[in-house]
Amino acid sequence: MGTLSFAADELRPAALLALDSDGRVALADAPAGELFACPADALLGRPLADLLAPPDQEPSARGLLQAEPGTVATTPFRRPDGSVFTASAARAALTGRDGPLVALTLRTAAEYGAAQSWLAGIVRSARDAIIGESLDGRVTSWNAAAAQLYGYTEEEMVGRRMADLYPPERASEEEDILRRILVGESVEIYEAQRLHRDGHRMLVELSVSPVTDAAGRIVGAARVSRDVTARHRYEAKFRWLLDATALAIIGVDRDGIIQLVNSEAQRLFGYPADELHGQPVEILLPESVRGRHGQHRAIYATDPRMRRMGEGLQLRARRKDGSEFPAEISLASIQTDEGLLVAATVTDISARLDQETEHRRLENELQRSQRLDSLGQLAGGVAHDFNNVLAIISTHASILEEDLEDAAATTPALDGAHEAVAQVLAASERGARLTRQLLAFGRREIVRPEVFDLNDVVRDVQRMLTGTLGADVVLGADLAQRPAAVSADPGRIEQVLVNLAVNARDAMPAGGSLTVRTGHTVIGPVEAAEHGLERGAYVELAVIDTGTGMPPEVAERAFEPFFSTKAAEGHGTGLGLASVYGIVAQAGGTIGLDSTVGVGTTVTILLPSAELAALDDDRPDAGPPEPARPGYGTILLVDDERELRASIETILTRVGYTVLSAASGAEAVELATTYRGRLDLLLTDITMPGLSGREVADRVRATHPSIQVLYMSGFAQRLLTSKGTIDPEVTLIEKPFNRRDLLAAIEETLRLPV
Repeated sequence: MGTLSFAADELRPAALLALDSDGRVALADAPAGELFACPADALLGRPLADLLAPPDQEPSARGLLQAEPGTVATTPFRRPDGSVFTASAARAALTGRDGPLVALTLRTAAEYGAAQSWLAGIVRSARDAIIGESLDGRVTSWNAAAAQLYGYTEEEMVGRRMADLYPPERASEEEDILRRILVGESVEIYEAQRLHRDGHRMLVELSVSPVTDAAGRIVGAARVSRDVTARHRYEAKFRWLLDATALAIIGVDRDGIIQLVNSEAQRLFGYPADELHGQPVEILLPESVRGRHGQHRAIYATDPRMRRMGEGLQLRARRKDGSEFPAEISLASIQTDEGLLVAATVTDISARLDQETEHRRLENELQRSQRLDSLGQLAGGVAHDFNNVLAIISTHASILEEDLEDAAATTPALDGAHEAVAQVLAASERGARLTRQLLAFGRREIVRPEVFDLNDVVRDVQRMLTGTLGADVVLGADLAQRPAAVSADPGRIEQVLVNLAVNARDAMPAGGSLTVRTGHTVIGPVEAAEHGLERGAYVELAVIDTGTGMPPEVAERAFEPFFSTKAAEGHGTGLGLASVYGIVAQAGGTIGLDSTVGVGTTVTILLPSAELAALDDDRPDAGPPEPARPGYGTILLVDDERELRASIETILTRVGYTVLSAASGAEAVELATTYRGRLDLLLTDITMPGLSGREVADRVRATHPSIQVLYMSGFAQRLLTSKGTIDPEVTLIEKPFNRRDLLAAIEETLRLPV
């Protein structure tokens, strides 16, 4: 078989014999050979009964072999040379290569005393408090660490009741401990309060075990305790720090079992701590990913570095109520006495994702607004130049029309030419409408605002559209109960409603309902900043249809000029919504569009609310103006377009006006300064190189204070106020115009009081 040996002689037992199931020596160590005064190998295979004295002690041997583990018996043994010695034999169990073994630890009385002394030395020098206690609860031994822990000396405590160290309310614990010791039960490590000599309470961690004599009888108890007050203070600080953080932290062991949760984790997931402790961490995950999480956890355990979990992926977590939320999870780990502990920091990023979505929306809105502004500037510039061209065409065509009318009576062959001129004038008018839409989109249209009740305009448009939208379109109005007063150009707002109604009708080829709603709302600072408005009271105008709706990519571009979803030729220029956008913006409002394919579209407009008192115009009547005498008076004409200036001069001189013509503002001022006669009217373009029309008017009035002023422009930006409107005292004729419009505007201006 073999022998047993110990590396440290001072820690070995006196002798060790291991016996097989037949009661024969299977193993013997060197101290056993010394004890029996023979080589250890000489003991192998011998029956235990042969080693007892007197010989053939089969019953005694059987008693030792069948005794309970831990049993200690004092027995006489016989050496091979016949000598006898007495030793205490402690029975234990071992497992050998061939099966279970019975181990007997043998000590002579001298060795037992030495071992006891050795153990006593260990107890005295131990850093933990080791206390011996009798079965009636009195202290029998008290080491130096106990004296340091509790403040009592050994002399003061030996013989004293152990219960004296208990707080009064916990005195019953001692009876329970002794009751468990008497039946051979050990009290596992637990924490309890104890009293120091000076009266303060301590938190100690302790265990209590029964003490037996050589015969195996329980004769007392041994207590081992240590002060854990400082540790608990540290743990309390750690727990406070853990709970004070705004981050949800969950501690998970290698097997994925939750060992720790802080307050924020309890709040975030809706579980109290006791419901999470001991649960698999998968309880906090959506059911769809629970099966795969174990693999990810195992991979992390092979390289447990601090890192973010699922970086680049959209992770989700699950609350107790079953709701889920987007999460960002960071992992960190630490090796503890109990193994790997992984700390998962969980952050609910719902608000951040909402902010990012809102930020992207605002960015898109800003880009859209900037794009529309850029297009508006381009459209305004094109419209200005185009208006000048149209004005030249229209005025010359008007002259030609007048000449043809005079010659028509004598020359019937000119009927075709007369029709051609009519077509030119009609085309010019269509071009003028197009440029007006461009100017409206670019917020450069000439606006004369007034305060009016939006409800009245809605009623007028409703009456106008009833019967024209088609019998299969039901038109309704839901108007605010109190006046919806706004300050805008009522004609332009009417144009907005008509354009939106026509668009809605085209989106309902099979019929449907169209509702116009007005109401009142108040815009706060956040919403005002979002829409680029001033906070305050607003009137809301909504046009709601049940048409085909628009997909998001179409709705995004709906207000861009020349963008149209109407594929059929002749069904719109793509400027309807663009001009609506410009009219609303120029009135100081905003417009939004919400559309769902198959459901319909809602266009919502917000216009600043006006003072109700402004609806009552109590301005004094200026009295009837002086009658004008058509064709009578002197007109100072100023325009940098030579062809247009020539056609206007022809029109005016034909009806009898005296015309002084200037190609620039500086030339006009010089003519007015040197002219000694009366100047009745200044007819000037607004936008010219050098002096503008307004600057020319100011300088001419310095020498001719009674002169009237009529401005011409297809782009009146220099006349507009900061709000995009034109002053009431300013008279203006918009390019392009024809002969009749020009003469009518001049006659009306000359009637005005000086």
